[in-house]
Formats: sequence, C-alpha cells, structure tokens
Amino acid sequence: MLHSVRLAAFAALAVALSACINSDYDLSAILKPEFPVKPGIYVKTDAPDTVIDVRRLDNAYRIYNRGTKATTFARLYKIPEYSDYLLQYYDRKHIVYLFLKPTATGFEILDIERLASVAPEHVTKLLKPISDDAKRDNYVTVDNGRRDTLYVVRELVRAAPKMTVLERYERKS
Repeated sequence: MLHSVRLAAFAALAVALSACINSDYDLSAILKPEFPVKPGIYVKTDAPDTVIDVRRLDNAYRIYNRGTKATTFARLYKIPEYSDYLLQYYDRKHIVYLFLKPTATGFEILDIERLASVAPEHVTKLLKPISDDAKRDNYVTVDNGRRDTLYVVRELVRAAPKMTVLERYERKS
C-alpha cells in the first residue's frame, strides 16, 4: 500500500505524508505549472543536516536530497480556491498532491488536517473507499484520476479545511 511505505514530498525526504491526495493523473495536462520557489539550496528548519538542491527543469522542479541522494520532481499550480500553491509531487510510480506556501526565506509544505475524515460526502463518492489505514495515515485516493482529480482537490479546498505545516525549508545563503 502506498502509505505503508515512507514517501518523499517536495523535498525528496523520507517523511510519512499526511493528508495527501493520491491520484494516477498528472494535472500538468490541464494546468500550467508556476515557479514561485527560487532554485537553490534549501535546509529543513527542524533538521539542519537535511539539505536539498532545487532546480528548474523544463516544466517542473528537480529536487535532489544531498543526504539520501534521492531525486524527485514537483510542479506547483495555482487554483482559484486556494491562495497559495497546489503541490504535485511525483516519481515514476506515484502522484501525490499537497500544498505549498512560499515564505520570505523559503517555503512550507502544508497538508489538510484529518483529510480522510473531513472530506465532504459528494467528494467521498469520487474516492476509493476510505479504509481504517487511510483514516489513520490521513490520505485519500481519487478513484478516476483523469476525470476527477482537479475537481476533488478544488472541492476539498472549498470546504475550508484546517491546514497544518508538514515541513519548513529555508534558503541557504
């Protein structure tokens, strides 16, 4: 199962993603990526030995974790329902959606608190069944990604959920 494995988020770190939206659909087919995060070297604020290199590569960011040597990719999108950015993390097998807020010195990765429990009923109908594991690990999976991913994300944000900071990064001077 996707969440029994520890995944990497925007920064290619080994963190258990909470409140993520899983899909098999790449929103770059219908949304234009934006680039508010400046390329450079970033340090995780609560783990200063975690250093990442963020580079722009075509229509995405390439994120290289200096410690783990892992490389992942991410795209950021604007949607009208959310003032900051929708974050699409992906590797060869998975696409995960979270949220990103640029800060004066870096960025924060955000999640929706209790996502599996607060999803509105009309959205829940578009998701794969929410298991006890999904509630515990706080994730949902879009059943028909091509048709419903953008709608599900927009409706979840419209529900005005409480956002929680998952990770913070600061640009290294």
